[in-house]
Amino acid sequence: MKRTAVIMAGGAGTRLRPLSSDENPKQFLKLFDGQSLVQKTFARLRKLLPAEAIYVSTIAQYAEKSRDHLPEMPPHNVLTEPARRNTAPAVALCMSTIEQRVGPCSVAFLPSDHFIGDEAEFVRVLGRAYEFAEAHDYLLTIGIQPDEPNTGFGYLEIGEALEDEVLRVKRFVEKPSREKAEEFLRAGNYAWNAGMFVWRTTVFRRELENAALEIARVSIENYDAMPSISIDYALMEKAPRVATLRGDFQWSDVGSFEALERVGVVVPEWARPK
Repeated sequence: MKRTAVIMAGGAGTRLRPLSSDENPKQFLKLFDGQSLVQKTFARLRKLLPAEAIYVSTIAQYAEKSRDHLPEMPPHNVLTEPARRNTAPAVALCMSTIEQRVGPCSVAFLPSDHFIGDEAEFVRVLGRAYEFAEAHDYLLTIGIQPDEPNTGFGYLEIGEALEDEVLRVKRFVEKPSREKAEEFLRAGNYAWNAGMFVWRTTVFRRELENAALEIARVSIENYDAMPSISIDYALMEKAPRVATLRGDFQWSDVGSFEALERVGVVVPEWARPK
């Protein structure tokens, strides 16, 4: 089965203002050995996929910037959203476009603005995720092994093993209180929800039609009328068959100046919020 991937690059990077801006959001800042996060995400995917199998989903404002950062990728693989409507309509539109171009295939959706320290382990885990998604009628998410009771992330409650390394997701849990987050860490059967997904086109289409028919019928023409809703709310929390692989690959969403410094980025004084 053909494998493809979509890098989600439409975010505005609001948590890192003024270092990040509307014109140059977090995913395009060249802070990581002279590279941007979107470039590093693409480079990781190239270890598994040819350049023509990788797409970028973004807004029109960032289309040219995406092409400039990723010259190896075919220019028409930058897929633009007609309006900002959160991730569910964006993902559904990408899936429709890719299926029309490629036919039935497996697709990974990955944020463009996350840092991963152990790239070899990430590539291994993503490869395993493709394998499972291609063999089973499940939607799969890569959950991050938590190392602190963080209240800034959603969590996955993990159930029984389905296969080697792959576990059933019992439920999605919203961002918890500190007390709840500490309880989850002690329990050991929770992972952070980092918004990394893998599925087959046919499975995705069937599950989205069952969970959110309006969004399943998305098109360029009706995009403005779509509800603004995340793929987690619209689909993942409702789907009956969701699985996860735990990722332990030194992940960070670099969503704060402290997080940037923890991964080795020196933030200049002018770029810090006053």
